[in-house]
Amino acid sequence: MDPKVILMPVYSRGNEIERLRGALSLARHFNAHLRVIFAQSRPSDLLGTELIALSATVREQVISIMDDDANQNRGELRENFEQLCNENDVVIAVKPEDGLPTASWCEINGARSELIAIHGRVSDLIVIPHSKSGDATATFEEAILHTGRPVFLVPRGMWEINITKALIGWDGGLECTKAVRQALPFLKRASGVIIGAGPDTPSDRPTARDAADYLAYHGVSAEIQLIDEKAASTGAALLNLATGQSCDLLVTGAYAHTRLRHRLLGGVTSHMLKHAEIPVLMAH
Repeated sequence: MDPKVILMPVYSRGNEIERLRGALSLARHFNAHLRVIFAQSRPSDLLGTELIALSATVREQVISIMDDDANQNRGELRENFEQLCNENDVVIAVKPEDGLPTASWCEINGARSELIAIHGRVSDLIVIPHSKSGDATATFEEAILHTGRPVFLVPRGMWEINITKALIGWDGGLECTKAVRQALPFLKRASGVIIGAGPDTPSDRPTARDAADYLAYHGVSAEIQLIDEKAASTGAALLNLATGQSCDLLVTGAYAHTRLRHRLLGGVTSHMLKHAEIPVLMAH
């Protein structure tokens, strides 16, 4: 089933125009509804105890200035959103409309990561941009680990998303098979699909051939290619194969090994966050 509701958090951290354009192109691709959430904690809530040492008058002035800046930023982003919708023939509407790409703007006070974890569960796809550092953000972690929905990870400056050839990073694991199932709307529209796999699959997991047969049942023809075992890592091998085959989408599972934040995500997932220059659809 094609995604009907696409969720994207937006905030002013650079490249917001490109991020909005990219998400709107996804809405057009599927005639879906894009729900843009501007989630931001009130500056006065963030500072709290840091202002206790100031006099009441000074404290109120500082909070007023910060609130004014936040409101201006929010207003500018919303104007950009509305302008981009008009330029890209996306109808601004509260609800989806059959056969038309639509979009809505929602402003919510609160921690962005926590709100995405809530609203992501009633969406079909969550669009998250790469962070500037290449590290996993709290928003990405909440989206991928606590919503049960696929995350569409996009390069920060990518303003047009047009999927023509997809690569599946296959290992037969639960996360990987879930990602393939959730990527079917993209795979069905792609002109080519490649399954990148290692030479050996554990006996308790479906093989790359099993994956190709499954896709064929859904009308998707896929070829199998072995990934380069000499690459520095599995993540590097997949990105090398994607580049060599001119793929513009990578589908892979997102893996977690422990609940400690700094060790939460697996090696392939972390590599994609830091190095992928094409969109990556992940599922956990």
